[in-house]
Amino acid sequence: MRFIRVLSLLMIAFFLLSGTCFPQDGYEDLSKIGFVKNDGTNIRAGDNVNFTSLCTLEKGDPVKIIGKRYSWYKINLPRKAYVYIKSDFVGEVSEKGEAEVTSERVNLRAGPDTKYAILGRVSNPKKIYIVGEESGWYKIFPPEGTSGWIHSSQLRFSIEDE
Repeated sequence: MRFIRVLSLLMIAFFLLSGTCFPQDGYEDLSKIGFVKNDGTNIRAGDNVNFTSLCTLEKGDPVKIIGKRYSWYKINLPRKAYVYIKSDFVGEVSEKGEAEVTSERVNLRAGPDTKYAILGRVSNPKKIYIVGEESGWYKIFPPEGTSGWIHSSQLRFSIEDE
């Protein structure tokens, strides 16, 4: 009888907790603004120093934080952190460098090759803004929702903090 009671409690606990969402791999969703502590701070394609540096920021630059994994913050990429899209998935480019994505779920990468990390995806009819071209890839301004990573030691959360 006692065994059945314990088993019943374990089953109830399992069903109650199965709908609970726990952070995966130390990742948590956030939404706040941080400020860069030092000149030359790298924004990377992933949460590790081995990932490609996408750009550098200057002291005091604001970043929108959207998540955290261990000691790295996931941020929306600033305009100066260019990303790459394969030119095969882009329509005609205007004189101003505007174009439209022609396919669904096209990867945006940290460099002009499939060996680079995926930073986001875009689908038709998303408009993109092209900065340059390299080996069949367009270098573009990062569309909204494209993300990169910055180490927590390089951020503060008040403009007045030193």
